[in-house]
Amino acid sequence: METLASILGGIGLFLLGVWLMTEGLKLAAGPQLRLILGNWTDTRLRGLCAGILITAIVRSSSAVTVATVGFVNAGLLTLRQAIWVIYGTNIGTTTTSWLVVLVGVKAGVEVLALPLLGIGMIVRLVSGQRARGAGLGQAIAGFGAFFLGIAILQSGFAGLTPYISGLDLPGASLFAILGFILLGIVLTMVTQSSSAALAVALTASAGGAIPLELAAAAVIGTNIGTTSTALFSVIGATAPAKRVASAHIAFNLLTGLVALMLMPVLLWVSIHGAELVGTADDIMLVLAVFHTMFNCMGVALIWPLSAHLERFLSSLYRTPEEDIARPRHLDSTLLAVPDLALRGLVLEATRLQALAFALTRDRIAGISRSRGVAERQQGILALGRQIRDFAGQLGGQALPATVVDALPDLIRATQHLDEIVLAADQLAPLVAPMEQAALEGTEQGVARESWQRLNDAIAGTLPPPPEQGEVPGDIETLTALAAQIEENYQSIKAGLLRATATGRLHVGTMETALLQAQRLRHAATEAIKAQRRLNRWQRFISDNQAVAAEPPPEIAESADRPD
Repeated sequence: METLASILGGIGLFLLGVWLMTEGLKLAAGPQLRLILGNWTDTRLRGLCAGILITAIVRSSSAVTVATVGFVNAGLLTLRQAIWVIYGTNIGTTTTSWLVVLVGVKAGVEVLALPLLGIGMIVRLVSGQRARGAGLGQAIAGFGAFFLGIAILQSGFAGLTPYISGLDLPGASLFAILGFILLGIVLTMVTQSSSAALAVALTASAGGAIPLELAAAAVIGTNIGTTSTALFSVIGATAPAKRVASAHIAFNLLTGLVALMLMPVLLWVSIHGAELVGTADDIMLVLAVFHTMFNCMGVALIWPLSAHLERFLSSLYRTPEEDIARPRHLDSTLLAVPDLALRGLVLEATRLQALAFALTRDRIAGISRSRGVAERQQGILALGRQIRDFAGQLGGQALPATVVDALPDLIRATQHLDEIVLAADQLAPLVAPMEQAALEGTEQGVARESWQRLNDAIAGTLPPPPEQGEVPGDIETLTALAAQIEENYQSIKAGLLRATATGRLHVGTMETALLQAQRLRHAATEAIKAQRRLNRWQRFISDNQAVAAEPPPEIAESADRPD
């Protein structure tokens, strides 16, 4: 019982030390770590290095995994960036093995643990309210608890060595190897820390009571078990976060499977590798080399497969928002042919226009703000951003005059459509303000007529998408609609103000109705501006012929008008 108490106490101290280190370092260097995770992941190699570096610093691959999933949830990391950070955490967590072997065991508890605990708490107390200093002191104390836990674990497993030796464990048995892999998985899931599970596996093997093959199997199990953190962190999360968790599971399963299949070869190499930094008789050192080797091998194996895995994962957990946001007419291959890229941009902008108009019509018709409507809104806004990003990439090279002329109109049109989508979020049916106003007599009839005319004019500014081959409406029609909308808006405003002045309409009701009319006018005005800018280029695509570089007067006037 005393031995078991020592093992439990050692695990507890180790976990406490890891927690203190993680939270302290996040407090001391949180902004810098977030900067690395957010900005240093634009390539595969940089993402991999960021994962290794941050995991080595905070001493917790679980914390980095959860943070990465959070960044993906918030839209700050793409799937490609996140999966390479995750791969990096698997290599970064191998630093725990080396810390346990080279420092925790070799140096001894009396040299490191107690002084670090004392120094850390002194720094924390002296720092007072300074977050960075307090975090640094907490991290130093965490290192002390970390090493103290290792020492107690060593002592506990030393007491168990005679009992374990008496079991005569069959190291070469496949059943025993699979059993120890399962043991490593369970231990990692229970402690929610692969570092703690690794420390247990390493210290348990220190006396040589556990055969090398079984200890290596337990190390493989800890690597697989750490995926449980990713699984727990994506419960109720977004689709991109679920894809990141799936990438984590796929990588760790692949790495574990290959390590299991090549275990005899990898252990032979690890034994000879251990001779370079110590002695092959040191099982803990051999296991540290083994752990590092098969994780690095996993990254080498996944590197050529990563693009295929990313495409496969992108097809999973698809949401309506993502289907909307995914361009149908834009592709990076078009950038090399500007004329084709222009055609793709116009077609994609026309699709964006149809989606934005449909959403606005639904909101005016009284469709409630359900989850489906919110997803449509976010998808349309994301599509607009992708169109502008593509236009920006296209603009970074020598272009024909027609394409140069078109890009400003297309970019500004997508911005107008964004405004419509954002305005639609606050729109209500046209009839609602009239029911609130409850006007009487002739004024009621005039107001209702004005609202109906405004309704008809707005419907004209939000047409359904044209049939295949149909030529878009002309600028003269849009100009007439703009004048009609302004006239009806002014009529409604005058009627509401007159009714309020004569005491037949409450001020609050008048303001609500007037605000709704303003929102409707704003949505319609933005729709007209978007159509004006798209009209010429939609006709260009429809006619499939060159157009003059100088835009028609109507477009030039709308471009000069404040937006």
